[in-house]
Amino acid sequence: MPPPAMDTTVDQLSELMQRYARGEDCVFEDLYRLMAPRLYRFCLRLAMGRSEADDLLQETMLRVHRARATYLAGSNALHWAFAISRSVHFDRLRYRRRRPEDLGSANDAAEQDRLPTDDRHSPEAEVLARDMAAIVTRELARMSEKNRVAFVLLKEEGLSVKAAAAVLGTTAMVVRQRVHRACEQLRLALGTGGWEENDHERSWNAIPVRV
Repeated sequence: MPPPAMDTTVDQLSELMQRYARGEDCVFEDLYRLMAPRLYRFCLRLAMGRSEADDLLQETMLRVHRARATYLAGSNALHWAFAISRSVHFDRLRYRRRRPEDLGSANDAAEQDRLPTDDRHSPEAEVLARDMAAIVTRELARMSEKNRVAFVLLKEEGLSVKAAAAVLGTTAMVVRQRVHRACEQLRLALGTGGWEENDHERSWNAIPVRV
């Protein structure tokens, strides 16, 4: 799993976003280059599929452009974009509830599409890693959106509890509760899949939760 962006990158993003908010359109290319990889990974977890994640990323960046005048100078631009992305995702969920016929089997097809390979591992280790990743991906898709997003922000994106609470518009206590529920659901799924407790503990608890 890629590590969170360094503080220097976050600082660069915030500086670029501040300039973009002032109307300096020339910085958008650099802003997109630095922001898009992290934001796209977040979109993948929200959308649970590449095609939808592509659309979600592009719509998020469009809203970033439209809302740039509301960006508060000095705030974390990436976290601000995370909040916008989740808002876009919510709008899509509401639309789908009104149009259930639009839902398909994209999530099932996306699971294999989203599982990376690593040539550094032996074939056996790679198969095991893919199996665990498939279980985690499938279970993340099944859990509630609130629990999944809280888990992703803390365990995959490396946000602090306080920062995740700001992105989600809730309290630190609520974020901790949601992540705890997500971890318990994943533990149960991995245990049912035959994974030992120490195996799946390392799969996400090795990533520290910063407070």
